[in-house]
Amino acid sequence: MIKNQKGTMAAAITVFTILCAAVTSPMQVQTAYAEDVQLPSETNTSFSKAREIDSGVSVAGTFPETGGKRYYKFSLEEAGKIFMELERSSGSGYIYLKFYDESQTEIYTYAGGRSAFTLSDLYLTGGTYYLAVEYDENLTFSFVANIDPMGESFTETQDSNNDMFSDASVINLKQKYKGILAKNDDIDYYKFQTAAAGLITLNLTNSTSNTMKYAVYDSSMNPVYTNTLESGSKVSQPVSVKSGDYYFVVTKEDVNKGTGSYTFSVDYVKKNTAAPKLKSVKNTSYATMTVKWSRVNGATGYELCYSTKANLKGSVTKKELDASASSAECYGLTQKKKYYVRIRAYSEINGIKEYGKWSNRKSVVIKK
Repeated sequence: MIKNQKGTMAAAITVFTILCAAVTSPMQVQTAYAEDVQLPSETNTSFSKAREIDSGVSVAGTFPETGGKRYYKFSLEEAGKIFMELERSSGSGYIYLKFYDESQTEIYTYAGGRSAFTLSDLYLTGGTYYLAVEYDENLTFSFVANIDPMGESFTETQDSNNDMFSDASVINLKQKYKGILAKNDDIDYYKFQTAAAGLITLNLTNSTSNTMKYAVYDSSMNPVYTNTLESGSKVSQPVSVKSGDYYFVVTKEDVNKGTGSYTFSVDYVKKNTAAPKLKSVKNTSYATMTVKWSRVNGATGYELCYSTKANLKGSVTKKELDASASSAECYGLTQKKKYYVRIRAYSEINGIKEYGKWSNRKSVVIKK
């Protein structure tokens, strides 16, 4: 079984020993390999007879005149990146490396046409896997496979993962996480909760090999926000939310492309529901009243309402004011009428206005 090792393992890969060129005499294989070569009667010719291999250990094999497949088996405790080098003694045409999951379903195939070649950055989730080396004539070969564990925040295997809403990994707000998109893992779901209406900021870094999609869904699985992020890019995206459960989803833009890691956090700021304090309402000039209030930190603007009705319903005039305002004049009022006034702050996020609480109510009679 492959033993997980850190990324520096790739730098310590053993240089392959060149095999004997006399392929018609397989017993002449040099003895520098880390594992004994069973020649000419190798038995790892099926899944059930797959030979277990270890990370960083050179493995050698041979094919008879008719070619065939040689099966190997390894396990990953968590998602990781596979780096593999292979050499062959002779022959032309392609030698195939085929990877299968525990159910023996093919995941990935690589065809190498050179006498020595490298397969790099193959990402797989945790679990047991099979590797089949395939060729159609007599050949001796050797390879070394190394694994770099990616240290994802939530371990995903073939049997246990967060690939559906129902299996979403629960995350905390304002905490950083790392995820992996692999050859056999196209999408990841995360679940979080907001205690009150407010603003979340999606901080996402895409270190995969292609563009990814990211989205926020509400508890009914309705999309709240969706976008894409190119490889090597970062984003800090604000999204307005209400209280409740939400899902953050990361997926490949194309299921055939884009494997690797990404990091993210979901920051949250509760909506500022503080009400402005209404300081004064005065009849300052002809048919005009001047309204003054205290500002609310973080407000995008204010909504001022006034009416001759005490309940401020029905015939109400509304006035939008920017965040820097702390006073406003209202013109064209009716003399000898009593006006009632109140004001509230709002935050505008992605074109949506979130309103805070109303201020205290004040009134004034327009005498002049």
